[in-house]
Amino acid sequence: MKLIVCHTDYRLYWPARFRALREFLAEKGIQMRVVEIAGKGSPYAFAENQSCKCGDWDVLFPQLPMEAIGSRKASAAVFKALEDWNPDIVMAGPIAFPSGATAVRWASHRKKPVIIADDVRVADVPRNALVNWVKRRIYANVDAVLLPAPARIRDYEFWGVPRGRMFFGLNAVDNDFFAIRSEKARADAERLRSEWNLPDKFVLGVGRQVAKKNWLTLLEAWDLYRQRCTDSSMHLVLVGNGPDRNRLENSVRSLALQDVHLRDFASQEDIAALYGLAHGLVLPSHHGETWGLVVNEAMASGLPVLVSRECGCAASLVEEGGNGWCFAPDAAEEMATCLLKLCDLSQQQRGQMGRRSREIIADWGLRRFCQGVWEAIGCAQRQPIRKSTLLDRLLLHFWNGRYRPV
Repeated sequence: MKLIVCHTDYRLYWPARFRALREFLAEKGIQMRVVEIAGKGSPYAFAENQSCKCGDWDVLFPQLPMEAIGSRKASAAVFKALEDWNPDIVMAGPIAFPSGATAVRWASHRKKPVIIADDVRVADVPRNALVNWVKRRIYANVDAVLLPAPARIRDYEFWGVPRGRMFFGLNAVDNDFFAIRSEKARADAERLRSEWNLPDKFVLGVGRQVAKKNWLTLLEAWDLYRQRCTDSSMHLVLVGNGPDRNRLENSVRSLALQDVHLRDFASQEDIAALYGLAHGLVLPSHHGETWGLVVNEAMASGLPVLVSRECGCAASLVEEGGNGWCFAPDAAEEMATCLLKLCDLSQQQRGQMGRRSREIIADWGLRRFCQGVWEAIGCAQRQPIRKSTLLDRLLLHFWNGRYRPV
């Protein structure tokens, strides 16, 4: 049996997932191939493309970003790749993108089962009634969906997906990778802090410096925290790059936040070490943050977490007062209160919360991703061969998806 997984790009978290999935499926007699459309660009362009490290992996346009390819050209290339390899089942990215739109069209044309992997929430991308109707019609031709967590059930019921065709585990990271490297960093903390010029105590923020990450409000909250705290030794370290970098630098200067440090993107190995040295993680994103995988990473590293309630992971991963706290992203006062709670933790309390983080995230590792895919495959295979209506065939024929970086 052959499976193709296909999307715009598979950077950063995906190679580890696919290495685990390839091994998992091989034991069940399933051969897996990865098809990536664009070899350049994407929001994770800073991450090394590790395609060559994961077996059969095709990049259709290795020298181009998605913006230079276009939906029609991308869709045609994906369709040809599916025709050439003729998988028994296909799993692709969201139907709003060329990968998902094309996978559903090809599967309908060839009478093969199709799984869609997605994590968008209805509230994240408001659409008019016509677009929602079209999306429901396309989902009527999908056999199973792979989602992050049961918290997404209501969203996909909105698009007409039956509960029995929803499976979970999409947003997983390699927990062992972060647990091992963060502990190694703790054992070598003095040297690393000196080498990287880090403060002894700091709260860590990791992510692209774009509007939806809401770092500017965090700086306002940090200013309020600084006015109210009794311990002046805590610092804030933000790791990342992006179009908001100049605004963040200006805000740091205007608020005279001498204990805030802006650092460039770091490798996954260095990020894991930073988790090991940090007091806790903060992620202040607006509602466009469909999950927030840095929270998974920090929890696997044994950290307490402060997470905006608008982050998709908050309802599933944050146990209020157990491993962290949540706050409204636009409420700088509430964010500052959470920072005070975090920074006032004793070493023993912080250790307890960190252990609770690891207990919670233990159920969200690569094994969960593999099991979710396997359950989705089983469901998709059990579905009867679908006879698409003429209207559905027309919609699938003309919809190529479009690229919208997130």
